[in-house]
Amino acid sequence: MDLRRRLTPDPVLAGLAGFSLALVWWFLAGPGGATVSWAVQTGLDVTIAVCSWWLARQNAGHRHTRRFWLAVAATGVSCALGDGYQTVLSLVDKAAGHQPSVVQTVCVVLGMVIVMVAMLFHPLGGSGRQRLRLWLDAATVLAGVAVFLWYFLLAGVVTDGNRAELVGAGATSAVMLLITFGLLKLMLGGTAPFARLPGIVASIGVAGTAVAASTVTLVTGNDDPGVIYVSQLLPCLLMPVGLRLQTLYVRRAAAGAARPGRRRSSRLPYVAVVAVQMLLVGALFGRSDDLRVWGVAVGAVTITALVLSRQLAAFTDNERLLAELDSRMAEVRELHDELRHRATHDALTGLANRSLLEQRLAEHAPGDQVSVLLIDLDGFKPVNDSYGHHAGDQVLIAVAERLAAWTPETGLAVRLGGDEFAVLLPGPATAEGLAPALEAPIMLPGTADVVVGASVGVATGSPRDAAHLLREADAAMYRAKAGRKAAPLSLSR
Repeated sequence: MDLRRRLTPDPVLAGLAGFSLALVWWFLAGPGGATVSWAVQTGLDVTIAVCSWWLARQNAGHRHTRRFWLAVAATGVSCALGDGYQTVLSLVDKAAGHQPSVVQTVCVVLGMVIVMVAMLFHPLGGSGRQRLRLWLDAATVLAGVAVFLWYFLLAGVVTDGNRAELVGAGATSAVMLLITFGLLKLMLGGTAPFARLPGIVASIGVAGTAVAASTVTLVTGNDDPGVIYVSQLLPCLLMPVGLRLQTLYVRRAAAGAARPGRRRSSRLPYVAVVAVQMLLVGALFGRSDDLRVWGVAVGAVTITALVLSRQLAAFTDNERLLAELDSRMAEVRELHDELRHRATHDALTGLANRSLLEQRLAEHAPGDQVSVLLIDLDGFKPVNDSYGHHAGDQVLIAVAERLAAWTPETGLAVRLGGDEFAVLLPGPATAEGLAPALEAPIMLPGTADVVVGASVGVATGSPRDAAHLLREADAAMYRAKAGRKAAPLSLSR
């Protein structure tokens, strides 16, 4: 059943995939236009707001995570208002609907600011050298993003000298860098309010909304409106996909299926380095036939690839060693717990031993009052003599179970050794009902039912004078034993 559940596609993700294919066909075939594009974008904004609100409710007990998802929900609402306004504007005046209006731009920018502030103020994990590595990794990725933004957005605008386009492209680049920094801070810092895969998918979607259209136009040389609409909308679809993946992750975590593991080293800086190297090679094609330039470029790319391969191999080895260390430390912890249990508990009955009794007495404050009940079994020796030590062990185990059942949660049942037991209770206490509970017949499989008596002595006093308290309880127990009528052990077949 579990395998079938894993192989069954999620209906929401399957629906989003089908919607994406239909969207591509609709715009490339020609029926699509600005109005449909804005309407689809508005629907996606509403989906983002609803999914984020659900995630915020699921994290009601985690203040920072809930705040992040509320910010994402507010961003979805703000963008939905702007894109919804643009949809209406496009219906009223198709010519005016092609270009984003001031209202749409303000709403989208406001939404971006909300989520950026939430990311920038989210707590940062790690300390010391861990944070230094975080900043170095973030700087590497940001440099890579800046190179791509320069190549696909800024460089052409700077060359053309169009001031309005330059301002717009510069603002877009600045927003993208801030959003990228916020996402890197969350993903690399170990405090992200989302899982790794949903975060990567949504990050690609956010980046694509800014650069996808211009990238497609620059790379393919195709400025067909249908292609531009598709390149603008497909990245937007990745954001609901990321939110859906996060929803599934939260549900699996709630069901106990998600198991936390050691945080792996981030590969994002190396992805950024590889991407920039590929961009360098792509930029040289058709622009330079100088063999010296190509030789230097190929050499730089090759050396970078070798260094990255070596570094990634080292990361893999380190993670394997850390996983083995985690596994060994978990055998060590279990052994430590077992040894500690053996040192403080009786091996036969599982009750606390004298060492743990003394520890519990020492833990009390000097002014506390405690009671110690000392129990000695009457008629236990004849059981060993008549049925053997195995039968005697069964009697001791049965007495220990009854003693543990009689002892309240605030007390401690103890086996001192042999047929001597004790109970530690807070405050003044009596042994009312204890002897009858222990004297009930004990069934010995294959032999007989036996009855053992119990002499109980009680002493109340300060826990700081444990030795005196135990002596008083012992004396009281012997007085109780002497007062009992001598009677032979009752054996019944």
